[in-house]
Amino acid sequence: MKYISYLLAISGIYLFVFACQPAPCTDDGCPEFNELTVPPDNIITPEAKIGSLENDYTVIPVVATDNKDDFVYSLNQCIIHLYKNVPKEKQIPRELIIAQAALETGWGTSRFANEANNLFGIRTWNKDEKYLLPIPWTEWPGWGVKVFETKCDSVAYYIRMINEVFAYEEFREVRQYHWDQGVEPDGLDLAHTLTKYASRVNYTDLVATLIKYNIRGVYEL
Repeated sequence: MKYISYLLAISGIYLFVFACQPAPCTDDGCPEFNELTVPPDNIITPEAKIGSLENDYTVIPVVATDNKDDFVYSLNQCIIHLYKNVPKEKQIPRELIIAQAALETGWGTSRFANEANNLFGIRTWNKDEKYLLPIPWTEWPGWGVKVFETKCDSVAYYIRMINEVFAYEEFREVRQYHWDQGVEPDGLDLAHTLTKYASRVNYTDLVATLIKYNIRGVYEL
């Protein structure tokens, strides 16, 4: 009984500390949002090296944002569908994609997720493309949040971006090392290679925490 009491006390402390952590930055009101780093010279060209993910499916998977569970499960189905056209060695662990999308959009609740269909804070530097600006910005500052036709389109773009943009070379090297060792790449390991995705110093830690405590053991992917 005494041992159980100790366990309950420790669990209570852990839950209290975890609950007191600051809410993740997801959208307009976040001071760090305008510091997300995907440099202009790394914009993806129309020629995809891993296949035309946006156009290879005839039935567009719908990513639901009504609640957390629907968001996770429907996003997972979108990824599975897209991976029909992505070689195994070019795939990104689904739990990592879902964790990043959850962090960037507050589990699908952000304005950018629902008005721009953008689940990853992806920018555009082309004023002629459809875009949204963070509130309360009203004038074009040189970039905007890219608007996608569907949320699954933004997932396809994200997969291409991680596989092609120079800033994520470390990610690709670590992923290939896993495959060379005959081991399937692990989302937690790869999360820590995404230091250039955002300027927040603890960004990769937040992504890893979501994978470890909010996705693994909670959802069957």
